[in-house]
Amino acid sequence: MLDLKLRSEFRPKRLKRTAIDFNKEIEKNAKDFLEITYPSNDLLKTIESVSLEQSRPIVLIGSRGQGKSHLLTTIYHSFINTEMTKNWLENWSVKLNRAELNQINLRKGMHVIAESLHYQNYKYLWDLILEKHPHGKYIRGKWEGQGDKKTDVLGRDLLIEMFKEQPTVVILDEFQTWYDALTNTKQYPWKNWAFNFVQTLAEIAEEFPDLLILVVSVRNGQSDAYQQIHRNNPIIIDFKGHYVKRDRKRLLLHRLFENRSQISNLDINNSIQVHLNEYYRLLQISETERAAIREEFIESWPFSPQLIQLLEDQILVATDAQETRDLIKILANLFKQQTEDTCIITAGSFSIEEDDDGIMSLLDTVSNEYHKTLREKAQRNLQAVRDAVNYKNQIPHASYILSSLWIHSLAINKQAGAERAILQVDITQREPIDDNSFLIEMTTIIDNSFNIHEVGDKLVFKEEENPQAKLLAFSRNDKLFQDGSDIDQLAKQVRYVIGGEESVTSKYQVVVLKSNWNRDPWSSLEDNLHPSKWDNRIPIVVIPESLEEIEETLGKWLIDHVPSKRNTIRFLIPKRGQENIYTDYSLLVLARATLKANEWKKNEPEYRALSKKYQDELKVHLNSLFDRFAILDTWNYSNPKECVFHIENHQAKGKDIPETMDSFIKQSIFDPEEFNDLVIELADNNDSVSRLLSDLQEPRPGGQECIPWLGETEIKDKLIHLCAKGKIAIDLRGMELLILKPGENEQDAWHRMKGKLGTGNHLNQTYIKSPSAITSSTAFIISPTSQDETDSTTGNENIGNTLTSTGSLFGQQETEKPPYFGENHVVNIFDPNQSNVSVKRLQADQTSSLNLIGKIERWGINPGTKIKSISLNINEMTGAQLQQLLRVLPDGVTYGLELDKEE
Repeated sequence: MLDLKLRSEFRPKRLKRTAIDFNKEIEKNAKDFLEITYPSNDLLKTIESVSLEQSRPIVLIGSRGQGKSHLLTTIYHSFINTEMTKNWLENWSVKLNRAELNQINLRKGMHVIAESLHYQNYKYLWDLILEKHPHGKYIRGKWEGQGDKKTDVLGRDLLIEMFKEQPTVVILDEFQTWYDALTNTKQYPWKNWAFNFVQTLAEIAEEFPDLLILVVSVRNGQSDAYQQIHRNNPIIIDFKGHYVKRDRKRLLLHRLFENRSQISNLDINNSIQVHLNEYYRLLQISETERAAIREEFIESWPFSPQLIQLLEDQILVATDAQETRDLIKILANLFKQQTEDTCIITAGSFSIEEDDDGIMSLLDTVSNEYHKTLREKAQRNLQAVRDAVNYKNQIPHASYILSSLWIHSLAINKQAGAERAILQVDITQREPIDDNSFLIEMTTIIDNSFNIHEVGDKLVFKEEENPQAKLLAFSRNDKLFQDGSDIDQLAKQVRYVIGGEESVTSKYQVVVLKSNWNRDPWSSLEDNLHPSKWDNRIPIVVIPESLEEIEETLGKWLIDHVPSKRNTIRFLIPKRGQENIYTDYSLLVLARATLKANEWKKNEPEYRALSKKYQDELKVHLNSLFDRFAILDTWNYSNPKECVFHIENHQAKGKDIPETMDSFIKQSIFDPEEFNDLVIELADNNDSVSRLLSDLQEPRPGGQECIPWLGETEIKDKLIHLCAKGKIAIDLRGMELLILKPGENEQDAWHRMKGKLGTGNHLNQTYIKSPSAITSSTAFIISPTSQDETDSTTGNENIGNTLTSTGSLFGQQETEKPPYFGENHVVNIFDPNQSNVSVKRLQADQTSSLNLIGKIERWGINPGTKIKSISLNINEMTGAQLQQLLRVLPDGVTYGLELDKEE
């Protein structure tokens, strides 16, 4: 093709990334970078905007792949390599015959600070500036030396002082990506700080253009990242000017080819003359229009202008493509496929027969599954056409025609498809094609294809007469789903994507609300999903639409529809701008397709694959649809507008969302000190564990910040940890006291205590105690019921005269006389003989072990008191209770035991 050569970076079979990496590019040779740079109007406007006369904050606004990083890199080199940039402008001034390029004044003497923020190298912007500014170290020291007067955000006066020492250019690429990822809570208000700091920089750049030039790039003008700069009247570069399409076309060719500008227009014109003449004839172009069209073809060469327009305006716009960046990749690969016989590259130059780089790069860009399927249909149609004819020379252009039709069928809406004349032009190269031969070939192709449809004057590939087409047609018919089965299916799929199989027990209960969630959320749900039927799992309530006033809406919703346990709920909210999922047509169609494919596959096996296909596709959409969660922070029953919620992005997908939310809440929202204070307060009042759980499940009154509900198991685990640390004691229904023993470490105590807290009604009789109110002795003192009892209510005690104890725990008398308690000898506390030492006998009624501990405190028995002839009497107990009793007896002493066992 006239010895046209791709740049070396595009020649390998596998292309490297075509994206400009700002941080890496500024480190490369300026000459090499400027060599691949075309002076578009947007670029020239940006360079002119940094002049002292015009300087204001500069914002580049554009989606991925539009060239923001390339422009920023050029600006960087205009300051760092001023002379080289000046030479570059002079050269282009001659090439384009634009003398004004040579008149652009470049500023000198500015210190440049440049960073692509998506690398997340800096948490705070001022760290970047202070680190890279020559006077930054001094300013940091001055700021940090302010002591109590030090502000959270680097102040304006210090910045101006620094920039006066050395005027500066600050270039921030991917600013919005960095800003949107910042945490913003009461504890970590980093986004607010960044918001304030950027405002300060923008104000300085506007008021003191001789000291600071601020240049940033964002993806859109509606983001918070941009709004603060917008207040300071920035210069906007939005890639939407009058000459954008022309510049983009020239930029493409200059970026792709190293010698495109060296090939004369005359040579190009002669090369494409046959193709151009056929274009005039077949499309009936008038004489007055031909000169302009000729210029358009020459300027677009080696690609036809229709192909570039089709790719740019119809296909890439309808997909997730990254505009110029992906278009470069497609065109580079397409060029490499061509032979010397090719004079111009059209839609017919793609090949549907081979999985070559050009096709695959296009398919990678066009992410719509429907488009990829069309290529498979085109391949099957081509094979069917070939099978239908006796000789291949009857359809010599079939592959090119179907390739062109396939490409044209990828366009959106009414633009899809192509007229016969366009298809004939697309396959015309150095020789014209006979009209009659083309008509015969075209007719043969249409008659033997099963996916080509005629829509008006156009031919277009469609999916028809196959299970998938039937399923989608059924799914798009709203009248067939008036029973609401599609709504139920979509809710079921949302629950499955987030919570997994319903049959699997989990710590979370996912409740997906239906369409009427704000007025009547429960009537359309199963009974077990109503709040009154919630079990101990943490409820995750999925809101089906994005909310504008999240806090007020959720506060009122809790008041109206959740009578109790309001603090246990974690709300999952769709991404901003998401309409109600039950009115999102694309989601409904996928849910319907999943529903019907599951029904039909029982009798028609071909729907098995479709069932999985659409379920997987729906899962892909739902996985990242709910990107935020909210939990209650401050409650106000009388005025829901005053309710405050923690609203956070969880950065997780699908089934990872619940655990990611839980981890974030534990690490960033849950305050252990607040929880400990509450537990100790309840311990001082001898309140039950059930009372603690009940209090945590409800919002705290009086405008207090709520303590996040972590689930019953987690709360009980934290209680045991507090007990193991000696902060509290726990009375287990009067049967056992959990308390840190003297000399016992936390780890040993934890292993001894864990798993002993019960559940359900047992927690009503399990009390939290203050260790200071409990003696260190943990012995059980249980007196015989036959003895005179002490009134446990009034605290009256029978303290007898000096006596000898003769009763054992089980009413039997022992024959051995033990030494006093505590010596390293054999002791039988169950039936001690009377010793020769005179003792005072103390008795207490049968009661709980905790009450008996209180008795021995009042009797003046402390850890150093020597006690003799200890007798405990229990009329009846189970083997488990006996084992539990023996486990808590003090070490260092041996014991005897007699009992009556029922046979």
